[in-house]
Amino acid sequence: MKNLVFISAVFLSNCSYAQFVGLKYKNIEPANIVVTYSLQYQQDSTDPSNIRSSTFYLFMGNTISKYVNCANYSRDTATRRFTTNKQVIDYMTNPQIPKAGILYQIFKNYPKGKLTFTDHIPSDTFKFEENLDIFHWNLTDDTAINCGYKTQKATCYFGGRSWSAWFSPDLPYNDGPYKFNGLPGLIVKVYDNRNHYVFNLLSINKPETGVMIDIQDQEYIETTKQGFFRAEDSFREDIVNRAKEVSSDNDFIQTLAKNAAQRNNPIELLRK
Repeated sequence: MKNLVFISAVFLSNCSYAQFVGLKYKNIEPANIVVTYSLQYQQDSTDPSNIRSSTFYLFMGNTISKYVNCANYSRDTATRRFTTNKQVIDYMTNPQIPKAGILYQIFKNYPKGKLTFTDHIPSDTFKFEENLDIFHWNLTDDTAINCGYKTQKATCYFGGRSWSAWFSPDLPYNDGPYKFNGLPGLIVKVYDNRNHYVFNLLSINKPETGVMIDIQDQEYIETTKQGFFRAEDSFREDIVNRAKEVSSDNDFIQTLAKNAAQRNNPIELLRK
């Protein structure tokens, strides 16, 4: 177990903790609304018992939104105050600090008409853009109460999955969790037809005064969605070789290979 924790930390912080000290950020616009979503997802398509959960913030401004893992946002907010490597190391190695297993951030309508996606693959941070209008929704006449709101159902096919979304016309925001957008009301629930990924609205509030939608001002590897998927798949395929570089424990290597094989059910199945 110690090997697993140690090497996982090596992979996730391949650039060293110094990467968190002195980071610069570009302010985009103030956040007017913050929506919190839960996500339940099946990491292994062959194991229905392997259900994981996470929570996300959707910060919405006048024209732009930012979608980020709550634990990642909290970690980022805390480390901005630090000025030394020791402060960062003490914080990051504290077992009480929630670990952000999902590091991607999604910016909608940034730049205008586009969706910007950023994510970290040790030891680089990637960025790519997509068109914002990638969803071709079919509105139905079905209505229901979801998450305490009157909602209407819409369906679409995206990323190799068939999706159902429930949106509320009473919440006049054409946004939602992950990349989902483009409906005449905020998406309060969305799930694929196998319930491998289920998003639910938890709350919608005004943020604290002065909360900005911003993005790290750093050097990204600029790529396409397909290029990012190739890099991600390549890293996962090579994870065992990377582990062998820092450990000779064969049992651990086999465990790591098994764990990597279980991560076979990404939210976007189409990797092209």
